[in-house]
Amino acid sequence: MSRSGLGFAAVAAVLCLAGAGCSGGGANPGKGAGKKLGPVGVRVAAVEKRDVPLEIEAVGNVEAYASVAVKSRVAGQLMRVHVREGADVRRGDLLFEIDPAPFEEQVRSAEAALLRDRAAERQAAASIARVRAESANARAQAQRYMALFKEGVGAKEQADQYRTAAEAQEAQVKVQMAARESAQAAIAVDEARLEETQRELSYTKITAPMAGRAGFVGIKAGNLVRENDTAALVTILQVTPVFVTFAVPEKHLSAIRGAGQGLRVATSNDDVGTLEVIDNAVDASTGTIKLKARFENAARNLWPGQFTNVKLRLRTEAGALVFPEAALQTGPQGNYVWVEKGGVAEMRMLAVERMSNGWCVAAKGVNEGDRVVTAGQLRVTPGAKLDVLPEAARPEATGGR
Repeated sequence: MSRSGLGFAAVAAVLCLAGAGCSGGGANPGKGAGKKLGPVGVRVAAVEKRDVPLEIEAVGNVEAYASVAVKSRVAGQLMRVHVREGADVRRGDLLFEIDPAPFEEQVRSAEAALLRDRAAERQAAASIARVRAESANARAQAQRYMALFKEGVGAKEQADQYRTAAEAQEAQVKVQMAARESAQAAIAVDEARLEETQRELSYTKITAPMAGRAGFVGIKAGNLVRENDTAALVTILQVTPVFVTFAVPEKHLSAIRGAGQGLRVATSNDDVGTLEVIDNAVDASTGTIKLKARFENAARNLWPGQFTNVKLRLRTEAGALVFPEAALQTGPQGNYVWVEKGGVAEMRMLAVERMSNGWCVAAKGVNEGDRVVTAGQLRVTPGAKLDVLPEAARPEATGGR
């Protein structure tokens, strides 16, 4: 026998020993070759009607509701730091104190200047009263001597002297009135300067402009601070409430605009907020529209700068036909499920509308009450006998995409 013939015989012998239908050695021919498999153990779940929400999933970024970079409005030495890093502050809480001594001196100087000019104004007022009296007396004398001159009793030179004196007194009244107006103007300047210095003195106590959470303190006591420095002394963020911004594909814009503001938005932390802002333009580079939702954030699960998964609920579809996603199979002709009917497997092609958190929403192909196979599909064939095992726990239809 040739070498190739020996090889073929060896392979045939191996196949014969491995196969249940090979004869020889006293074995019963065909025993087991036609043996039928027993029922296939599977789990099933009923197709049912449920109210399923239609939701859009996205990744959002948490933003503070308000942010204030606290800076000094005056220059000076920082004497005390009252705020604790990472602490909650209330509106009006004292945060920092700057050395007030230079500003107190400026206030005293402005007060002194105001007192001086007010005294000058009072002196000018008294001078006006005195000069007016003298002017009235000089005018009366001038009129009397002019009458005597007309009667031929007095000399013309003397009458001219009294008239000139009266005119000089009237001019002096005007001078004193101008001095008083000058003093009043100086008082107005002094009052403005005093108000400014008092305001600058108040700036030495830096208080919280709003309630929120303080960040890191950028400077320690003893250092010099500058007016409106580029670096903030501390930044305060309002974290209750907060905003979450996210972007969704522009294909959803019509549905979102149709539903309007106030749509429900939920995060992966189970925080629930409402849609407040729809951006005024679609981002042409990404084909998305940016949205902003507001969350009360009472438990402070959301933190500024954090990324979180969000679900925007457009509407809730009532009475949708659903079954567990585990039952869905995909073949060359599309999606299908195995349906248990009278203990026998039946392949059912179907159209799936969408997925919803572990559930399939069926457009057509199954009916309410159909029992679909959710586990054990790999051994199922058309017409196979099925052994239904106890039903496993089902997911809740609480979300979708």
